[in-house]
Amino acid sequence: MRVRISAMKRTFGLGLACAKGDDLIDLGYSHPSSHGGLRIHCDVTDGIITSGQIEIGFMHRGVEALFTKRDYRQGVMLASRHDWSGPSGGELAYALAIEELLGLIVPMRGSWIRVLICELDRVVSALTFLSAIPDQISSSIRDSMNSHREIISHTLERLTGARMHHQAIKVGGVAIDVSAHQLSEIEEALSKTSEEVDQWQGVFATSLERYRNIGFLRVETALSCGASGIIARASGLAIDTRVDEPYATYASIEWISQSAPVADGDIPARVTSLLAEISKSAKIIEFGLDYLRGSVGASISERTPKVLRLPQGEVYKNIEGSLGSSGVALFSDGGRSPARLRLRTASQGNLSALEPTLIGVSVIDIPMLLATWPFLSGDSDR
Repeated sequence: MRVRISAMKRTFGLGLACAKGDDLIDLGYSHPSSHGGLRIHCDVTDGIITSGQIEIGFMHRGVEALFTKRDYRQGVMLASRHDWSGPSGGELAYALAIEELLGLIVPMRGSWIRVLICELDRVVSALTFLSAIPDQISSSIRDSMNSHREIISHTLERLTGARMHHQAIKVGGVAIDVSAHQLSEIEEALSKTSEEVDQWQGVFATSLERYRNIGFLRVETALSCGASGIIARASGLAIDTRVDEPYATYASIEWISQSAPVADGDIPARVTSLLAEISKSAKIIEFGLDYLRGSVGASISERTPKVLRLPQGEVYKNIEGSLGSSGVALFSDGGRSPARLRLRTASQGNLSALEPTLIGVSVIDIPMLLATWPFLSGDSDR
């Protein structure tokens, strides 16, 4: 008796990129995919994916060229737009590149405030992706995660004056200081969130048990594709720019390198890594709060000329963004704007690593795989 094998080509559409005839993958209104999208072209045999190709580029806006049409201060506004789940990381990478060419050293208090804002952004980003995981059992904690995300978002808004694109980081330091009351507010919000992490981990451990060994990403594949952030760390790849190439004030946090990456590389491992991001960021912020309480009145920014010109040269600065490794390559010809600027965004490498990971995955598991694979369309398309 001959066994009939059903092979076919299918295209899955996510978010606004879903075209007529595509199989729609809906991760809900709160998942960042609803803002943009991607398409996945697959060969499917008996419901199992045998090959996959990612199609991106639906939100390309030529931002790298836009930088060259703005002066250096105006560029900060553009730098926070590609990863809108953690926008301050883009601002920081851009400012660090300019400051290195200028030989400018940011005051310690200003540098700690930068770290504070970036780590709060990282927590909000992790909660955004966690709360959008399409699992019925873990839906019991969705309201709790959304509530904590809103609390921290409101705290950031009161601190910076903006809910998303904070624009608090500027060339030379920061535009805002932090009061003792705001420090206490941040500490209280993070303390309540940290208390919930273990409970969330317990619920996810139960609800995601059937996804063990599904969506497995090997260390070698992660390296060859340029994956970073929780995608890489969940596969056992111990890379974190805050540790490997410390910037801002991360070099002063001696214990930051002690956390070991999760090594399972599957769907539950990536959820565990997202939860670990929250705990690690909370500890970094707690460490920084002690310094900020003891440095009230200290300078938060260095003065810079009204017309900012950089010396001729080039520089590359890398930071650990909310989605992974994010960098700015800046080329100066001595003018008021970059001669060229290139962005290294985390989503590009992470989506490259998604293609080989799709092989062997059941079609019915694609939504869960994508939900635990943090990316942003604007971050990949730029």
